Amino acid sequence: MNPIVIVGGGAAGLAAAVFCARRVGGERVLLLEKQPRVGKKLLATGNGTCNLSNTAAAVPCYHGNNPAFVSSALSRFTPTDTVSFFESLGVKTEVRENGRIYPLCAQAAAVLDCLREEADALGVETRTDTAVKALRPIKGGVNVLTETETLCASAVLVAAGGMASASLGGSTDGYDLLTAIGHRKTPLFPAIVQIRTEKEAIKAVKGIRTDAVLTLKRNGRTEAVSEGEILFADYGVSGPAAMQIGRTAADWERRRQGEMTLSLDLLPTLSYAEVLEDLKRRAARPKRTRETMLTGLVQKRLGQTLIKAAGLAPLSDSTQTISENELKRLASLLKQWTLSVSGSAGMNAAQVTAGGIDTADVDPETMQSLLVPHVYMAGEVLDIDGECGGFNLQWAWSSAYAAAQAMTEGLV
Repeated sequence: MNPIVIVGGGAAGLAAAVFCARRVGGERVLLLEKQPRVGKKLLATGNGTCNLSNTAAAVPCYHGNNPAFVSSALSRFTPTDTVSFFESLGVKTEVRENGRIYPLCAQAAAVLDCLREEADALGVETRTDTAVKALRPIKGGVNVLTETETLCASAVLVAAGGMASASLGGSTDGYDLLTAIGHRKTPLFPAIVQIRTEKEAIKAVKGIRTDAVLTLKRNGRTEAVSEGEILFADYGVSGPAAMQIGRTAADWERRRQGEMTLSLDLLPTLSYAEVLEDLKRRAARPKRTRETMLTGLVQKRLGQTLIKAAGLAPLSDSTQTISENELKRLASLLKQWTLSVSGSAGMNAAQVTAGGIDTADVDPETMQSLLVPHVYMAGEVLDIDGECGGFNLQWAWSSAYAAAQAMTEGLV
C-alpha cells in the first residue's frame, strides 16, 4: 500500500509522523525534509528552551482571516494532551508564568531528540536533503515529485512551515506546493517580531532591558497593548512585550495607512500623579544634579535620555531650578514616551509568519483540502498564527493530530 507522505520535518511534521505511526505503523509513513536535518527551527523556539504550549490556548489567542478555524483541532488535542504526549516520549513538563508550558529540562534539543527517536523507533522513514517540487493529484492518492523521483502517496500532509526565519529554513515552499494545485494564499507578513522605531531617540539606551506597558497607536487610536520586558536595540524595541505586538506593526507596514506610534509606560505600577509627586521630592533634594535625578527610579542611562528628551539639559544643572511644568513634562515621558514607528524588523527576524493558505478551503475537522482529495496541511503553512507564549507550537501539535487521525482513518 502507498505510504502517507509528510512534507516538512518541523514541529507539525514530526508530530504528525509519530501520530500516524502509532496508529498504522511507521513503515507506512515517509517524512521528507529539504534541510540536512529535521527540526532546525524547533531548536530555536523559546530561545532554545522550547515553550511547548500554553494552558490558555483558545480561539482568542490566534489570528488569521478566520481564527475560529482552530477551535475543532484545539478541542481534540488540548494543552493537557500535549503534556501527556510529550511525557509519553520521555519529556517531563512544567507550567510557568502566564500558563506557559516548558520541558522541565528547558532544552529544545531534548524535545527534538525525543520526537526523532520515537519516529525512528516506530519505523518512520525519514529522508533529509529531499525537497518536494510538486504535488500531482491522482485517483486515490497523490504523486509527490522530488528532484530525483516521483513517489505515490495514499495521502500527503504539507507541513513545510512558513516564510519566517529563513536562516532556520523558513521559505515559501509549502505555499508554492498548495497554490499550484488551486489553493489561495492570504498576504504574508511577520508575526512575533521586533518593532522598528525612530533611531535617534533611542540611540543612547541600546542594550537596556526594562519592564513597560507598550501601546501601538494608528492615527492616535489604540491598535495593540502589551506588557512585560522590553529590550532597546539600535533599530527599535525588542523583547517579549514588543514582539507580542510586532504583528500589528508589521500589518500596518504592509498597508501603510496612517501614522503609527509606540508609547512606552516605563513605570506601569505608578500613576501619573504618583510619578509627578516623586519627581517633585527628588527635585527638592539639596545639592542634587539632574544627571542623577532619576537614579533608583529607572536605569541610569535611560533616565538621562528621558531628562534630555524633556528638555532639562544640561545634566550638570541643579534639580532645584526645574520648574513644575518641566517636571510635568518629564512625568509624561516616564508614563508615555512616544516613538514614531517605521515597521517591523522583517520576515527574517520574525519567529512566525502571519497569513498563509486560506482556511476557507480547508476542513477544520480533518485539515484536508476541500479542493484536492488526499491533500492535508498543518501548522504555520495555514493562515493561522498564535500569540507569543507557546500558542504556535500548540497549533502545530493540534493541527498535526487532526490531520494524522484523518489520514489514517480506515487504515487502522
